[in-house]
Amino acid sequence: MDTQDERREYKRYPFVAHVLIDGMKLCPSSDISEGGLFVSAIQHFQENDIVDVTIPHKEKTVMLKARVRYYQFGIGMGLMFSDLNDTQRAQITELIESIAVSS
Repeated sequence: MDTQDERREYKRYPFVAHVLIDGMKLCPSSDISEGGLFVSAIQHFQENDIVDVTIPHKEKTVMLKARVRYYQFGIGMGLMFSDLNDTQRAQITELIESIAVSS
């Protein structure tokens, strides 16, 4: 029987940071992968909504779009990165690599 981790396309890493959603909602994150991240959110979002995400990384930020894959009321949402360009993909890869080295 497959576990959820075995079915994931990308390995998840702990990532505790405040992520900005749609330029106004600051949400704490708990983990990240090359494909997306999970954020705690009290605000209501619909599955498949597209949101703007700003992720802090070192002294910079990574700005990209993500699709709400699932939303658990009062808990948070799983976001899947969407339409990444080469620069954004490289920034996410750099962020993941810096987390992997430190864990």
